[in-house]
Amino acid sequence: MVAPTASPATPQLIAHRNRVVAKSFYRQLRSEGFSHEQIIELSATLLDLVTDDMKDPRPQD
Repeated sequence: MVAPTASPATPQLIAHRNRVVAKSFYRQLRSEGFSHEQIIELSATLLDLVTDDMKDPRPQD
């Protein structure tokens, strides 16, 4: 039996997946007691980390 090949993800599928993951992460943070302001601060920190990572040409772990 041959495993089916995965078709490339469409932009709509990627957007849907990102929304589902973000919603799950948001719900988890809220259930852990994070305030809206803390979640915004965390989001800004994540964006800073991604930006820094994109500036660094070294391969990641």
